[in-house]
Amino acid sequence: MTAASQPPVAKKVPKVHPYVHGNGAPDNYDWLKDQSKTSKSQDILDYITLENEYCQKNVLDPISDLTETVYQEILSRIEESEVALPSFKSPYWYYTRTVEGQQYPIYCRKFETMDAAEEQYLNMNLIKDSEFLNVVSTSVSPSHKLLAYVLDTDGYEHCSIFIKDLESGEMLPDVIPMTSMDGPVWSADNKSLYYVSIDEQNNRPDKLRRHDLGEPASSDVVLFNNEDEKFETSVAKSCSERFIFLTLESTFTTEVYYIDLEAEEPVLGCFCPREFRHRYKVYHRGDYFYILTNGGGQFLNRKLQCVGISDTSRHMWEDVLPYDPYTEIVDMNVFKEFIVVEERLNGLLGLKVLCFQDGVQTFSVPFAEEIYTAVLPWQKQVPYDSDSFLFIYTSFLTPYKTIEFNVKTKQSKVVKEKKVPSGFDPSLYTMRRVFVPIPENTRVSAPFDTPVSDKIPVTLLYRTDLLKRDNTNALHMTAYGCYGYPLEVAFEGKFLSLVDRGIVFAMAHVRGGGDLGQAWYETGKLNYKKNTFSDFVACAEFLVNEEKLTQHHLMSMQGMSAGGLLMGAVMNLKPDIACAVVAAVPWVDVLNSSMDPSIPLTTVEWEEIGNPNEKEAFDYLFSYSPYENIRENVKYPNILVTTGLMDSRVPYWEPAKWVAKMRASQTNGGEADPNKSILAMNCVMAGGHGGSSGRYAKLKETAMVYSFLISELEKAQGQNSLAKTRKKVTKTTTTTTTTVSGSKTTTTVKTITEVSCV
Repeated sequence: MTAASQPPVAKKVPKVHPYVHGNGAPDNYDWLKDQSKTSKSQDILDYITLENEYCQKNVLDPISDLTETVYQEILSRIEESEVALPSFKSPYWYYTRTVEGQQYPIYCRKFETMDAAEEQYLNMNLIKDSEFLNVVSTSVSPSHKLLAYVLDTDGYEHCSIFIKDLESGEMLPDVIPMTSMDGPVWSADNKSLYYVSIDEQNNRPDKLRRHDLGEPASSDVVLFNNEDEKFETSVAKSCSERFIFLTLESTFTTEVYYIDLEAEEPVLGCFCPREFRHRYKVYHRGDYFYILTNGGGQFLNRKLQCVGISDTSRHMWEDVLPYDPYTEIVDMNVFKEFIVVEERLNGLLGLKVLCFQDGVQTFSVPFAEEIYTAVLPWQKQVPYDSDSFLFIYTSFLTPYKTIEFNVKTKQSKVVKEKKVPSGFDPSLYTMRRVFVPIPENTRVSAPFDTPVSDKIPVTLLYRTDLLKRDNTNALHMTAYGCYGYPLEVAFEGKFLSLVDRGIVFAMAHVRGGGDLGQAWYETGKLNYKKNTFSDFVACAEFLVNEEKLTQHHLMSMQGMSAGGLLMGAVMNLKPDIACAVVAAVPWVDVLNSSMDPSIPLTTVEWEEIGNPNEKEAFDYLFSYSPYENIRENVKYPNILVTTGLMDSRVPYWEPAKWVAKMRASQTNGGEADPNKSILAMNCVMAGGHGGSSGRYAKLKETAMVYSFLISELEKAQGQNSLAKTRKKVTKTTTTTTTTVSGSKTTTTVKTITEVSCV
């Protein structure tokens, strides 16, 4: 028997963290933590290699044929060669396109008309000596002669800005290291770039700098230094392209600065000084700034206000729309004659248009489906003075459509639709939403008495003809529940590899996410964080006991990053909740990481989960942190853990320590269990928080995860069927016979007991 046949056993190096409040935290696997970027300890690399070898031989190799099948299925549902919708920035049309067999999109443009000759101005497929390449953002100069692009070459998110001369095709010597993932902003004269640099120690975007072309990056002027470690810094240009906005943002508070690029001497001014709990976002249109503000919390779901550009004092702000506590204003795009608002109502993301003719006229864009997502593109693709805007529409049953909506005529047309080359018939499937009552003991009020739902939405997708009505469906449930990020209902071809096999797909919109607005988020964070976990358990039990779709041993579940925290906490709460779990880049060493401010972004998290230097927060974190609360000698589900060696958001050591401690805690059922649970970790050695960088590599990682889930669910269903066929049935038959012989009557009673297996 080879070493890879047995799970690796991590050595124990006794350590107790001397934390405050008199609580020592044993951590025998702290030795797996190495914060160096390029020179990891050989002991650690050897251990991770053993984990990968064990996972490959015992988990991935046995399902390799299924993985290839699922990969081909997913691949067949995408257009491998596709041209993205172009956007016009006079005098060029800009777009990207993909080519079958190539990992990365190609950046292209055409002069004046799409019938012109194509100019390819950036193609990462030509670079052959890097395992990881991620073009995070691009920015073309106002003259259209220069390209600045942000590149991550290892997944660690320590990016660099490169500049290319689009006329000669040559790279400029200017290279700006240690930048954030935000796209740089060009000055109006094409001679300078505004960008945000990051603190190398903690990966926090902290300084706004200006780079003058031809000068060394070391001499770049620092225009603003954000020294508060709870705040991150970002930079963007207004839709009107007149202003640069510098945004400082923590979980609770926002502060915005701005630069007028039309000013003779552009200077940085403060839009509104920070006030604790006041979050706001600024847009520009004409003579006004428009502000989405929470009013310090009293307008939790945000109010739309405006102010003249000459004086942005807060007392000058005026309402554009009355505040609706039931509807969250998520974001908006600003045009010369109108504004388009993304709004969330009853868990659905839709659109409202504000027209500025004869006052403010508003109307909502109608949609036919009951469950959908309508979202504005992250990068505006039509001119500022247009009569139309673009939005993206999708659902579980509708592949992504880009739709152009004319505000004057209120007519819409589809200008781009994602194709499913292998075919997709939505009539074969059912999409519906069920609502799970929140347990009474976890119901809490939201700040400022903002209305909050007492039911958790769960969106379901299944093949109508394959659904069984006897609690025996396999079911896969996913969730996130953190940072106020919602799980949007969108078409994903990979889901069909589950539902076409009769697996019900469920998306649980638990508290802590923004699925039902900001009140939903507030009631699942800080000292309400456990509501996220209890919500997930409540959803699972509802699908078993009320919807009667499945049973716990026929369920699987999946979560990524903070969703991985959810997976770990839920398994500690209810180890028999499912038969299989995928924890992707899971944030599971919450307590120890939050106590170490040298780890990137740690202090930023304190307003999300609490500052563990305070006893109440420490005790609460200690009570649910997955690593600290593993249950010894209790059988957990089959678990596949994925991570990336270069992940700077959830470092590799968190899942590695978690896996090592679970093994030592006998969560596989123990040596005497003939059906031990799987516990395996797959670490992408050249990958970051999102895994590999190339699109085919990502699809293969998805296929690996889905084939693991399918395999385990099929085993569970097979065992369920086998248990049924081996069920003992006892049948007792009594026969009475009466015989009359002359004057004598004899009665015989014969009882036969049969035991059979059905």
